Amino acid sequence: MLKLKRSTSAGFYSVQYALNGLIIDTQERLVRREGEVIRLPDLSFDTFMHLIEAAPAPQSGPELARCVWRADHVSDETIAQRIALIRKALGDDPRSPRYIRTIRGAGYAIVGEVVRLEPKPEQTDRPIARSVRAPAHLVATLACLLAVSLLWFSLGHTDNRTALASSSDHDGETSALVSRARQLLALHQSMETDRALGMLRAALSTDPVDYNARLSLSFALSTKATKFGGTFEHKKEAEALARELIEERPESSNAWSALGYSLGSQGRMNESLSALQYAYQLDPDNAPAGSSAAHVHLIQGQLYEALDLEFRVREAGGRSRYAEIQIAQSLELIEHPEAQSWHAKAMSLNPGQVVVLSEVARSHLRHGQPNRALDVLAQAEGKDETAPSILHLRGRANLALGQMEEARDNLKAAGRWGQFDLAALDALAGDHGPAKAFLSPAKLADLDADPDPQFRVQLAELAAAAGHERQAFSLIGQAVSLGWRDIRWLNHSPFLREFMDSGMGHELRSRMARELETQRLLMEGDASLSRAISEQAV
Repeated sequence: MLKLKRSTSAGFYSVQYALNGLIIDTQERLVRREGEVIRLPDLSFDTFMHLIEAAPAPQSGPELARCVWRADHVSDETIAQRIALIRKALGDDPRSPRYIRTIRGAGYAIVGEVVRLEPKPEQTDRPIARSVRAPAHLVATLACLLAVSLLWFSLGHTDNRTALASSSDHDGETSALVSRARQLLALHQSMETDRALGMLRAALSTDPVDYNARLSLSFALSTKATKFGGTFEHKKEAEALARELIEERPESSNAWSALGYSLGSQGRMNESLSALQYAYQLDPDNAPAGSSAAHVHLIQGQLYEALDLEFRVREAGGRSRYAEIQIAQSLELIEHPEAQSWHAKAMSLNPGQVVVLSEVARSHLRHGQPNRALDVLAQAEGKDETAPSILHLRGRANLALGQMEEARDNLKAAGRWGQFDLAALDALAGDHGPAKAFLSPAKLADLDADPDPQFRVQLAELAAAAGHERQAFSLIGQAVSLGWRDIRWLNHSPFLREFMDSGMGHELRSRMARELETQRLLMEGDASLSRAISEQAV
């Protein structure tokens, strides 16, 4: 197990700060002042937190743009307006500031001393908002492939039973904005997704009931949330739009697909599967719905069902953009000899795409090849280089290589995606405060309502890092019951290596191996499926 010096980095996990009468809670993402709760919008909170973590040093506009907006350039006016919004929410007077001051030529800085507070038992034992479903990385690993497959519904697929309105049915300006937004969404890149969101909102400001604009906005919001560090509010807005569309057109396959997408982005995989299956039933030509339902089967450990459905969709002439990487993932788990061929095919068909790069990098990490993982991640270009999934996996690769400073930098830059890894690193270094907050009894009790196996593995890593092996065993056991089958990922986890070599680890490995053998036998017993896997691998 890694031996580290205790870090002073705050990271993005459960930490509280005090500043001139304010208590800033990084997990609840709110500010308290003498019993008053101040909720800042996400961008405002992130900006305020960046200033707090940098205190007392000032932060320039370019630094804020890079670290908060994740952009090469944000106008000075935009940043100034954001600072003004924070000041207004906090009741801060820029002429006599208590919290944020402007330093001419240098940017903005915190006024006064920032004090990091150690978590108190009465604070860490109560349920905390956003603790189970909010962290993007916990459900994004499960939902990201679901997301990019489903996005194709809003980019041109038409329901057989309930056709979408054609462009002639729309106001010219609205139709042009929706069309351009869809083109941008098809690129699957961070900056273009943000631009598409802006265009769709502009279209709806002109025509608030435009069906295609609302449908595309639902998909775009879920894409933002699952791929590019969006918020829980994005996911809920996407769901609300989809349900509104279903109420208007209950037999629209696209609308049901949008609902399945939004539910998957929240980790509500059983509900997502039902919506996707119904979308595919409504329109068997809707290949992405079938492929995305197959991905949910994969998440739930039903690998044969996942592969069978993927190839039935392909045999029907369907095309889902990321079917190849999903097939590769299922095959890799059962150690099928064609897994690498399908990985190569996915990379060839989707060069430079964040989802494919992330999954191929994960494959290298689960095989103990961190250098190769970094080589794959280096293929991300532009703003995609700072996509949370890319940064998180870079941090994991750095950990495997013993590059602790680089690991912390990447995990911190990944935001909520890296918060559990940072907490585990601190636990290894002797600081168990963040781990205790995440593993509090109240939060663990909430797991009963969460079907996400990945979440439990993250918590198990944290428990093992804190020395709670029995708790790690229980959490991984729960993950296996929910469908976790990735033995190699556990074996090569920087936080679970010693645990997986223990008697409890061997017991869990044996359990997963039995489940995988069953799935392997089911697949090998299907001659047509086995033939299709080999023949279509090239």
